[in-house]
Amino acid sequence: MKKNLFLPILFVSLFLFPSLLFAQEKEKAVSPTAISVTNEAKETKAPDGTAAPEKGTGKDSGTAPAADSTAAPATPAEQPPVPPTDETAAWTLAGANSNYEVYYDTRSIQYDEKTGILTLWNKWVKKGTVLTGTRTTLLLSRYDVRLRVCADLYQYTYNGLGKEISHGKTGDPSWYPLSPNTLGMELCEALKGVLLNN
Repeated sequence: MKKNLFLPILFVSLFLFPSLLFAQEKEKAVSPTAISVTNEAKETKAPDGTAAPEKGTGKDSGTAPAADSTAAPATPAEQPPVPPTDETAAWTLAGANSNYEVYYDTRSIQYDEKTGILTLWNKWVKKGTVLTGTRTTLLLSRYDVRLRVCADLYQYTYNGLGKEISHGKTGDPSWYPLSPNTLGMELCEALKGVLLNN
């Protein structure tokens, strides 16, 4: 009698809980991914000095790819460019309006003869009141003065006391056209004058 009840109970439980049949295979499929993400995790320092885990390098998912024992060792992170200081730079005023003054560093200008592109540091000083204070932004930018286009590569921001607030690559390093009657265009024209005089 007991043998006759065992088989129907077994079949009913397998139909009601099909995961019992596939539990082992499902666990095997999930396990390697969890391990590879853990092994690929890196620790970086956030700007405030606290440790922050870095996401993996997967293109679509935002997770780390599976570990490959034949992969080359990771290359060190790219070092950010060092901005000029007031002592090392030769700031020249290119233009001003009621909100900003824009300067360029004549010592940092690099000219590529093949492409005609200038790479240099420029400084944008936002005028402020006693309450808001001034804010200075240093930009490492590329200019094509013939086409009147610019591309910002790297940015440092400072408060009125000269303390760094933030730094990093600009969000979009692609070329953009400079509009007439703007400080950006005045800076471009000043750089064109530097090229013509040298």
